Amino acid sequence: MTAMAILSARAGSLEGQAESCYAPARRFGYFTRPSMLFRAAILLATLLIPFAGSAAAEPVRPAAPKTTAALRLPPMIFYLAKGENGACGTDCNEWIAAEGQIETGSAQQLRTFLTRLGKRRLPIFFHSPGGNVTASMAIGRLLRERDMTAGVSETVPVGCVGTSEQSCRALKQSGFVLPATLRNVAACNSACVFALIGAKDRYVPPGARLGVHSSKVLIFRLDGGKLNASSKQIASLQRTRLAELNVDTRRYVQEMKVDVRLFDLAAKIPHEDVHYLTREEIVGFGIDLRGASEARWIAAEVMPQRLWTMKFFVEASGEGKNELRSNMIRMECVSQRYARLAYFRGLGSDASGLRRKFELSMAERRIPLSGGVFFKVDAIESGTSFELWSAELPLDLIEAASARDHVEIREIDSARETARVTRLSTAGLPLAAGMLRDRCKSMPECPQVSAGVGGNGAAPQSGWAAGAMLPKAATTSSNWSGDTGSLNCAAMQVQ
Repeated sequence: MTAMAILSARAGSLEGQAESCYAPARRFGYFTRPSMLFRAAILLATLLIPFAGSAAAEPVRPAAPKTTAALRLPPMIFYLAKGENGACGTDCNEWIAAEGQIETGSAQQLRTFLTRLGKRRLPIFFHSPGGNVTASMAIGRLLRERDMTAGVSETVPVGCVGTSEQSCRALKQSGFVLPATLRNVAACNSACVFALIGAKDRYVPPGARLGVHSSKVLIFRLDGGKLNASSKQIASLQRTRLAELNVDTRRYVQEMKVDVRLFDLAAKIPHEDVHYLTREEIVGFGIDLRGASEARWIAAEVMPQRLWTMKFFVEASGEGKNELRSNMIRMECVSQRYARLAYFRGLGSDASGLRRKFELSMAERRIPLSGGVFFKVDAIESGTSFELWSAELPLDLIEAASARDHVEIREIDSARETARVTRLSTAGLPLAAGMLRDRCKSMPECPQVSAGVGGNGAAPQSGWAAGAMLPKAATTSSNWSGDTGSLNCAAMQVQ
């Protein structure tokens, strides 16, 4: 969050102050167009690691911007979007998209937008790096005044696919209701969090991120000229304004009936860093009280010509089921007929050394999963260890499963007489599976791909695994059960 006291353009005069909260996506330096930086960095931070053998073993953080102009991202815009039934909740297919940086006039723009809607009550979904903190609290109070529902997801208009950023933004500002999909791989950072908590009902789906950190005051002239003030005067003003802003923000969090620990935690995080709230913090602070939940299946192109179908879900674990464990399923093409499934299973405190096996049950068929390698994947959930299991699936089977109402993951270990079954909805899978099928058409019909691991028990280092998310590797499990080989277009092991 960046609190800015703005010096007026008239030399020697300090006439007005405006505060802003801003959390740029700093984890990756791969993108140069500002309008794409936030969206692409969030997606990549959630999904990617450097390829095996790359010199960059950790995410690269670009240098901090030297001028306030470098902090500029496109201002927040609001538009109507419409998707398939259930896209934005039960019996919901139309919503308000709110994306971009929150600026001084954003609250009034939203009020005008809502006035034009009349008595219609639609949910609003944020995807924003932050912005002006005073404006964000005004947005939050406006949402509370109207008893609105708010969530965190990125709206992806159909008409924006394959177009430039400028053309896409013009479409969003056209005033039309845009056919779109809603993608939970999104973020609401800094000031955006304060706007979000103003809503009467809040939805942060698994896979979405809430980033918080402390405020910082910047003093500058609007005309870019030199400040006619001493360093001591500027520092004094910074301290005074920051203290006032923090008091106002803490009082606002209490006003919204959210646990004040949210503000206290943010105040402890250095301005240069971002802390992404864990699912337990999101629930514990009262932001979204839904514990065990699941997001819809989505398809996202993480890089050109590289599309992943994904599912994020949260399960209760631990003694008394008082822990929340995040999980993710990802599928990617390996040939014209097959996809590789990777299941990142979050580990709770009740994880034991028992040997386990997993099966994926879909369309009345069971597919054994191989794996057992442990990883730290902060991009899914900070501080959480994950266990990776995988299998190759025929595309025909995935499409058959999308016609049913659920798929299941079955966990079997020696301590249980019956399998532990996790049932997952197929909502969103028909569209995601169709997009996966279309992308797989461009793959070789019969590629040679590593289907398991090397003889040393390490995780695969080529093909699909080279692009799996793996910021930090922990110890390797001794019960990896895959075999080295290739698909060779052979029949998959399906029971």
